[in-house]
Amino acid sequence: MKKVFLAILISVLCFIPFSVNAEEKEYKTLNLDEALKEEEINHDFSNYKETDDQAIIYLFRGKGCAYCKKFLTYLNSIVDDYGKYFKVVSYEVWYDNDNAELMEKVGNLLGQKAEGVPYIVIGDKVFAGYAESYNDEIKEAIKKQYDSKNEYDVMKKLAESSDNSEEVATKSSDTTALIIIVNLLFVAVATVIIVLFNNKNKLEIMDKLEEMDSVKKTKKGAKNEA
Repeated sequence: MKKVFLAILISVLCFIPFSVNAEEKEYKTLNLDEALKEEEINHDFSNYKETDDQAIIYLFRGKGCAYCKKFLTYLNSIVDDYGKYFKVVSYEVWYDNDNAELMEKVGNLLGQKAEGVPYIVIGDKVFAGYAESYNDEIKEAIKKQYDSKNEYDVMKKLAESSDNSEEVATKSSDTTALIIIVNLLFVAVATVIIVLFNNKNKLEIMDKLEEMDSVKKTKKGAKNEA
């Protein structure tokens, strides 16, 4: 009986969910100054500084990518006039798998698949690639994001989306675990009832056997006396 209870207890414990908080990934990023240095683009930032009020340009790039370098060169050229409006968060994706996965997630969230670099996000505006013909649109997107009272930050939206997905997955997992535990408890109770019933029947059979044996011995004793 003890073995049965032990087996049931172990089975139940095996299906009790244990929550493990996944660590948030830390992505390697470069600011504009660092990205320009990495691509060996000459620049003078004596009159440029980053602030919390600036619009963020999320730039997914490949180290050595010619078009990425052209885009960085363009940003460098407008720093004097537009530098107060923007700052850059650059993700290298050719040699960094985590950054590459992040670019794919951002593309999926924005509904514009990231199939190459540079992949540029300013607010909710996406530039898949770079050409000089985009320059006016880029400046317009920077100014619009800078002036917006409800600025759109794709990374914050992505984090919110991930949190919601994890919450749904956790609830689903908890519900499944609860169903499993209830079923196991039902099986446990049924097993105990069956064991007790079998033990009762076994005792009754043993009593009958003992009674029959007693009667047999009585008859045998009476026969011997006769």
